[in-house]
Amino acid sequence: MRLPPPGTPRPPRAAPARPPRRASPRWLRPAVKALYLRGRHLLPRPLRHAVDGAAAALGENRIRYLDLAVAAARHRSRPDRLFVGWLLRGNEDTGSSRTTALAIHAHLRRCGVLSTVLRKPRRPAGRLLLAPRDAGPIVAAGFDVVIFQKVWGEDAEALARRLAARGTRTVFLMSDPVVTGMPAVVDCVVLTTDALLRLPGVDPARAVVIEPAVEAPPGLVKEYDRPPPRDEVWVVWVGYPQNLPLLDVVRQALADPRLRRYRLVTITRGPQATWQWDRQRVWTRLLACDIAVLPSHPDDYYQAKPNARMTMLKALGLPIVASPIPSYRATLTHGVGCYFAEGPQEWADALAALGDAARRRAMGLAERDRVLERYGIAAVGGRWLRLLSDLAAGHRALPRAARVAT
Repeated sequence: MRLPPPGTPRPPRAAPARPPRRASPRWLRPAVKALYLRGRHLLPRPLRHAVDGAAAALGENRIRYLDLAVAAARHRSRPDRLFVGWLLRGNEDTGSSRTTALAIHAHLRRCGVLSTVLRKPRRPAGRLLLAPRDAGPIVAAGFDVVIFQKVWGEDAEALARRLAARGTRTVFLMSDPVVTGMPAVVDCVVLTTDALLRLPGVDPARAVVIEPAVEAPPGLVKEYDRPPPRDEVWVVWVGYPQNLPLLDVVRQALADPRLRRYRLVTITRGPQATWQWDRQRVWTRLLACDIAVLPSHPDDYYQAKPNARMTMLKALGLPIVASPIPSYRATLTHGVGCYFAEGPQEWADALAALGDAARRRAMGLAERDRVLERYGIAAVGGRWLRLLSDLAAGHRALPRAARVAT
């Protein structure tokens, strides 16, 4: 599929005329909710779970009761299986939830683990807000391990304590340097970088570093034998729109006279994007480009970022120029698998060194096999499986009376 050049304007489409929507009265939704909660106990259990599941799918901070009920039933029929629950910050459109949690959840299920997602809001929501009735079913389900993926707050801490009282092991999964009370109330903290070990409240004795798994379709790699029908060199960046200011150093570098043929391509959301980010199309769009850039910032927040974007781009076989944050330096070798650059001059030199197609191919494929072996889903998922199995072994070693007590 041939893609239009970056910046190609698209003819505007006339929006079809629609009649104005009548807004519902502000009191209607709370009234319906209150009426349902008052009569919920009168409904048959399957219908109750179906309605609760629909509410969770449409809501932003709801527990997925239908999935919880199905998982609990499977656990009762297969009590020997490892039983794991996930409380996520977001859904598949949230990068951290997708790479550090949902990918692992899918791998665990392929390995025979009874893994279920209990919370997956449509928009990222780190603070857990539970209704009074929400915690009881989670605690009573009898999970071996419950994982809080970037989920915190008073309700999250209270739920972790109730799970601990029952004997369920708890894990707090962190990929950003955010200070919360969660590390103090869980059994284990999983971090995506070594830099997060220095966060206040994190006890290194109860913490383990597990990097995100490579996020790229298996076997998908840039075809260097088919050069693009253009003279331009496309430099691509993919990320959240709030991180667009990180590209300032790249834009300054592209002003270098040696880089006249270079064009910056951004894959994100919003009006400033060259291409809008889409989970299904992002791979084709990345492979249509020539060089990937990963600029960062020297502050502590960005210095603690994981290597997820770097391993994704390396799996696709793209040559990379990146800021030298710790997780990137631990992943690839400067001058072999990527170039590290600081300041506009170093960025311009690195991009100019990749002006030759043969050099781009050599760097794009260098160290790729090592990255796939170390950070592939089999390796990272295996580390998660061993960790959760060890935690569950401690849970199952407790007397049954201790495990069922609430």
